[in-house]
Amino acid sequence: MSLETKSFYPSLQRNVTPTSCGSQLVSYSSDIGSKDGPILMLIHGYPQSAFIWRHIVPSLVTKYSVFIPELPGYGISSPVTTGDHSKKSVGTSILEALRAVFNVSPSAPRKVILGGHDRGGRICHRLGVDATEFLAVGIKPVAAIILDIVPTKVQYDIFSNPTYVKGYFHWPFLANVDVAVKMLSAFGGGKWVRHQLTLAGNEKGMSRIQADGAVDVYAALFEKEETLRGSCDDYAAAAGEDYKQQVEDQKAGRKLGLPTLVMVSAAGVGARSNAPEVWKDWVQEGTELSVVLVGEGVGHFLPEEAHDIVLEKMVEFLGKDV
Repeated sequence: MSLETKSFYPSLQRNVTPTSCGSQLVSYSSDIGSKDGPILMLIHGYPQSAFIWRHIVPSLVTKYSVFIPELPGYGISSPVTTGDHSKKSVGTSILEALRAVFNVSPSAPRKVILGGHDRGGRICHRLGVDATEFLAVGIKPVAAIILDIVPTKVQYDIFSNPTYVKGYFHWPFLANVDVAVKMLSAFGGGKWVRHQLTLAGNEKGMSRIQADGAVDVYAALFEKEETLRGSCDDYAAAAGEDYKQQVEDQKAGRKLGLPTLVMVSAAGVGARSNAPEVWKDWVQEGTELSVVLVGEGVGHFLPEEAHDIVLEKMVEFLGKDV
């Protein structure tokens, strides 16, 4: 069975849904049958797949309906064909797939918890700011869980710090799509992924990333030029439309109005930015915000490296009235 057709979650339903961004979006889902209960959506980041949630999902599926999409253009869901790779467009397409899978409509609405790591976290941030736009189609975002990022505008603005930009050189590199695809193809996409995953904080974290042959899965997906280009287009959108939208958001006072849990690596994002203070400026006044710094040398890949801590904090957060 090829990776394109394999299900990483055999106990969940595997779905393939056409979307307005042109992608045939692959997702894994489970519905516990409570139409009043929220759907927990979990979106992966770079350079990985939905397989990153494997340590967490088994403990959640008995409590929540879940929807776990494969990002368009990351090797399993087909690429975006419209040319719009913005978080707004891709996120809206992911919600379209969720609506189709769960038969959501204005007459049969569902609450949704927006959850994501890395690029997935950026999509959830965008969808959270735009939450009221989806009420008309039956989707009511009720909370956001964002793992190991600061907002895209903040990330780019602090690139004036030489130490910071050195650690995140891949942002401007990947955003130069044609050059990046050629260079990564020459270097080897799989080899590049294996290098990127060394951003794990320590040996324990690395062993958790490697569990279940996950690194081989991620590396194989990035051997395809289609994946290299699709993921680079994602970064190009961050440097373009995504940044512009967040500039406009801040000018207009459009901020997250959902209860929000942010978790960041204390040794990574937490050390390079004052995440608790940064995120306060991106959440509406009076809105619940919890920012957790994950210590013990944990690196960027929180859903794998620190899956026990992430699960504990998620369950604690979701146990509130969301």
